[in-house]
Amino acid sequence: MSYTNAELIRHHLVGAFPLAESIANQPLVFESDDYLSFFNGAVDESTLKVKSVQSNDLIRTTVSLSSNPTSLTASPLAPGSVVVAADSSMGTVYVENSDYAVDYASGTMVLKSGGSLGSGQTVTVWYLGFTLYTEGSDFQVKADGGEIRRLTGGDIAAGETVYLDYSPVHDSYNEDVLDNAVAEANSLIEREVDPDGEFGADRTLQAAATYRALEIVCRTSAARELSSRRGEDRAALAWMKLADRYAENSEALLKGFRPPATGPSSPVHS
Repeated sequence: MSYTNAELIRHHLVGAFPLAESIANQPLVFESDDYLSFFNGAVDESTLKVKSVQSNDLIRTTVSLSSNPTSLTASPLAPGSVVVAADSSMGTVYVENSDYAVDYASGTMVLKSGGSLGSGQTVTVWYLGFTLYTEGSDFQVKADGGEIRRLTGGDIAAGETVYLDYSPVHDSYNEDVLDNAVAEANSLIEREVDPDGEFGADRTLQAAATYRALEIVCRTSAARELSSRRGEDRAALAWMKLADRYAENSEALLKGFRPPATGPSSPVHS
């Protein structure tokens, strides 16, 4: 019996799902020239950066600070590598996240309110920069599957460790997932409350089946997050909370279709 359909599921998906988080500095070793999986799912190819640290020599620069972000370099910075001092003698060294903050992805620093640094002040900064590799020359990527390989003749050496920045694309509700969720939800609703098919056109059962299918999609997404290489379970937890909410909505609608529970009959004296 068909109670819900993929079109109804898609209608509920708009804006309902947790946003993808950006991944930064994920290490990957190119042990061969074959494609390697770095994410268990699709990624936004336009956000992908492949980078490495090619020298341990810190770069020194002198900058004049302002109330706006101060650019140190056009390239990403290695995390934790920035040192800020009053001058090159390092007589006074300032404290990150107390006097200033660094956006390592954009290569900029900003002043912290209440810190020891002020707008118009000139400081000396040391940092370690990443070298960015070029898609098509140094590597190829299959964004739909989260796979990447080094290209022979490029600047990435075999066995080299690189670091990846990217944003995942949550494609958990593609057509196959939707169709499977719809089929499973319809089957569950029929078996649980409508085995004789007498309520097939009921709008309440339609809504209950839709919520049940959405619950299945969310749990599928949570499982994908847990099996990914990100090593974080925050997104999976968000999917599970959303699944629980849909499950509660479905169960509340199904209560009116379930037969009342009956306890054991009282013993009868013969």
